[in-house]
Amino acid sequence: MIKRYLMLLFVLLGLSSCESAVGPSFEKMSETEIATYNASVPMDEKVICQDAYADWIGGSYRRIPKWCITVGALADLQRAWDDWGGAGYGTMSESYQPADAADYPSTFGN
Repeated sequence: MIKRYLMLLFVLLGLSSCESAVGPSFEKMSETEIATYNASVPMDEKVICQDAYADWIGGSYRRIPKWCITVGALADLQRAWDDWGGAGYGTMSESYQPADAADYPSTFGN
């Protein structure tokens, strides 16, 4: 019985020591509130938002919610996209097949 109480005590202590960094909900902020927030933070932490909209997309009517992202996170996404785009998969106008040994005649002693 004492072991159960000790286990419960350790679990509660562990949970109470956890800290959650909950930031502001930018999707619920007005444009004025976001502008005020952006005035007080460095460039990488500034927030940009896309308003909610509904439209026909790909043959079906879709509702797109408002979404927000920091400039730094957007730059990270752009770098990741650029890295993926340069990984041999081509662009929209090119083939998506990566290069292989058949693309290099010297590989086969020709």
